[in-house]
Amino acid sequence: MSVRAPQFFGSPSLQSGLSALEYEIAEERASALGRNGRQVEASLEKLRKWDADHAGKVEAKRLDLVQDAAEAVWGLFVQRELCGLSNGPDVAKDYQIPGEVMAKVGTFRRSAS
Repeated sequence: MSVRAPQFFGSPSLQSGLSALEYEIAEERASALGRNGRQVEASLEKLRKWDADHAGKVEAKRLDLVQDAAEAVWGLFVQRELCGLSNGPDVAKDYQIPGEVMAKVGTFRRSAS
């Protein structure tokens, strides 16, 4: 079996400033998407852990965790759209986002002023 190098590595068009900039922008978008995905996973894990440790209790701390998760999901959705990806039901299914978190996506805490 033969292996061929990706075309964009040897392409003379990569040498142009615009192509190099486009490549770096795409790289940063992918990196930001990964960071957003990890934030969603971490916030959902905190919520699941809290639920497991405090079965059935609804407290201000839990509501804060739900809001944290909703804000992380919102950030992921925004980043996905910036990358040209859809935010269909598959995203919620893949990340196992609870309905109560999805219901709060796009809402934010009021600042104490």
